[in-house]
Amino acid sequence: MGERYRSVRIRADLAAGRLIERSRARIRRSLLRFVLALIAFPGGVLICDGAQGALPGDRSVYRRAFELLSSGHAVEALAEADAALNKDPASSELYNVRGMAADQLGRTQEAEASFHKVIELSPRSSVGYNNLAALLARLGRNREAEPLFRAALERDPHSSAALLGLGETLATLRNYPEAANYLRQARRLSPSDFQTAYEYARVLRELKRPAEAGRVLHGISAPDSPGLASKYHALSATLAEDVGDRKRAAQLYARAYQLAPDSFDIYLALVRTCLEMTAGELRGNPSESLKSLPPPAHLSAEDHFALGVLFASRGAYPEAIPHFEETLRLAPASYSAAFNLAVSYDRAGNRQAAVDCATKTLARQPTAELYDFLATLEESSGRYLEAVRHFQGAVELDPASEQYLFDLGAEYLAHFTFVPATEIFRVGTRKFPRSARQFLGLGYACYAQRQYPEAGEAFLAALEIDPASRLAMTAWNSLPAFLPPAEWERFLPRLRRLTKLHPQTPEVLFCYGIALFRSESVEGQRGGYELARSLLERTVALRPNLPEARLELGNLYAARGEKEKATAEFREVIKLQPGSEMGHYRLGQIYRDQGRLTEAQKELALYAELSRRRREEMASTRSAIKQFILGQSPGNPSQPKTSF
Repeated sequence: MGERYRSVRIRADLAAGRLIERSRARIRRSLLRFVLALIAFPGGVLICDGAQGALPGDRSVYRRAFELLSSGHAVEALAEADAALNKDPASSELYNVRGMAADQLGRTQEAEASFHKVIELSPRSSVGYNNLAALLARLGRNREAEPLFRAALERDPHSSAALLGLGETLATLRNYPEAANYLRQARRLSPSDFQTAYEYARVLRELKRPAEAGRVLHGISAPDSPGLASKYHALSATLAEDVGDRKRAAQLYARAYQLAPDSFDIYLALVRTCLEMTAGELRGNPSESLKSLPPPAHLSAEDHFALGVLFASRGAYPEAIPHFEETLRLAPASYSAAFNLAVSYDRAGNRQAAVDCATKTLARQPTAELYDFLATLEESSGRYLEAVRHFQGAVELDPASEQYLFDLGAEYLAHFTFVPATEIFRVGTRKFPRSARQFLGLGYACYAQRQYPEAGEAFLAALEIDPASRLAMTAWNSLPAFLPPAEWERFLPRLRRLTKLHPQTPEVLFCYGIALFRSESVEGQRGGYELARSLLERTVALRPNLPEARLELGNLYAARGEKEKATAEFREVIKLQPGSEMGHYRLGQIYRDQGRLTEAQKELALYAELSRRRREEMASTRSAIKQFILGQSPGNPSQPKTSF
């Protein structure tokens, strides 16, 4: 029963794209920092408009400042440039060096002002536009950077730095088609440049062209730098995932992580890929294969939480537990970590630890969902009164929740306390008149108290809300033996109307068919019989594997003396549902009527044995209620909460 309460949300940013976005952003920050230095030739002459000629200034002073900057002495380079600018305030070269030095020292406002001065003093040179654009892009001011990169290209159409910078900026702004155009041009100018090829491949992937992206990336070698080589292999892994090769993706992520063992993003992608691989793709347990590659040291609470979510969302609860525990150690107030830890304890088989964790969290931060979850734990442990108390707590904290009200009613129903169950479900049908399961709960509570007309009203209301509901059909099918003819007459107009609205829905056709067949109005009325027969035959045609419909159709054939047709239907019932008591019983009766006594004895003996087993296991009313409650389980109960 408790399974139905544990449906929670899944993190959306654990996909491969998250890794690429972060890697791209980090490469981009590094790249744009270096662009500032790459625009000077080794000899110290700045790139400038050829028509403009050499920029004025003392070249020896400039070279000295630039050499200091290149050797990592940014403070000395800045002082040298400032001293020289006092003597020559019109030197764009010195302002450019000054801007680069200030940027290296983190004095970005000074750097920005210096590059503006370069543009003012040398407006026909691409240098100032390039450097200012690179600075603004690195600061996240991409809308301002874009026109500056374009201005640099107007002055120098063959500037690979400007082409790369503009492509990068457009990619950040998600203008991938135009970004690809500029990056393609940059690659033509610098075919062996890693940064250009990497960014071009990444943009091609964003354009859903993974094969082209792979060719671009494989056209260059992994750099010697471990950091850049790691990103190369990580992007290659993502491209392998895009084409469905998870085994190769896992190998590439592992290689990337070995080169950058501090990269949490790459480790996260590696774990996700391993957990998604099938048994044929991965030898042994995924968790075992990850033991040789432990997570990075000194992870934050958010990082541990993300790993816990990833393991839990793939059903690896024992592996999720240490990460949620570490999250709570680092961030004791994290409600989501505590909730997920309790769920993981339970799913890993340690129910008492789950109860303790949930109880402790509830004392600190009471929520309706935690009351509801703790109630399911208490219910699973056999502590019924505690479970009811916690279900009530959930309803009190969130009276607008249909789920919590239903859970409380289902708890009463599961333990056959039918009067309070009836009260709860009556409230539920008034507050949530479009909830089929509230009406089903009310119907079963009435049914258990032998209030069959009231149960029929509730079951039919559920069918009207959800005409394709197998549960509503099953509930309705439990009534024929208990409703008098007058009650059937009362329901027929509603069923007739429902059938007209849903003429191709087998559940509706079946319910109307058995109501017609079981009501005494069919007796002696050829039209009523023919309509019931037509409805049941249409039901079987639409849903051949529905044993209830075939059993009822067989009963109808038998009542009309069509024994061969009845025999065929009863055999089909047993084929579809070997444990059908009534299927064996009715087939045995037909065989006996046909004089096939040996076969009849066999079927009736099977019926007797099945009946005995069922009585030993549970009374029919309890069985129906149990099946109803189990049928309310949500589709995906194992996914963890994700908001840290």
